[in-house]
Amino acid sequence: MIGMDRQTGRAIEDITQLVSRLGQVMTTPKGARNRHRDFGSDVLKYLSANLTPTTALLMKSAASTALLEPVNGVLDFSCSKINIHPKEGGCAMEFVGLFNGKTATVSVTLNV
Repeated sequence: MIGMDRQTGRAIEDITQLVSRLGQVMTTPKGARNRHRDFGSDVLKYLSANLTPTTALLMKSAASTALLEPVNGVLDFSCSKINIHPKEGGCAMEFVGLFNGKTATVSVTLNV
């Protein structure tokens, strides 16, 4: 699948395009798009809270639910594991799973 980079406008594909799609889904609050109310995730609800094991579990659950939503357009990625790594000003979500028949590990940075 070929996509477009949101910052440069250049064509992207394969893992780079998957990272872009995951980033867009995880950083868009559910209900923010007028014509596609189901697009996005609830991950940002928990981002401003202290990163505790409970908060991390809620974020993983919200991300997992978003990955299974057909309107988000990431059904070609079969996620098997989600890790959350705290960073200054936010966190990084690491997704491990199958993409195009290969195991892929992609990271998406979420900032407050």
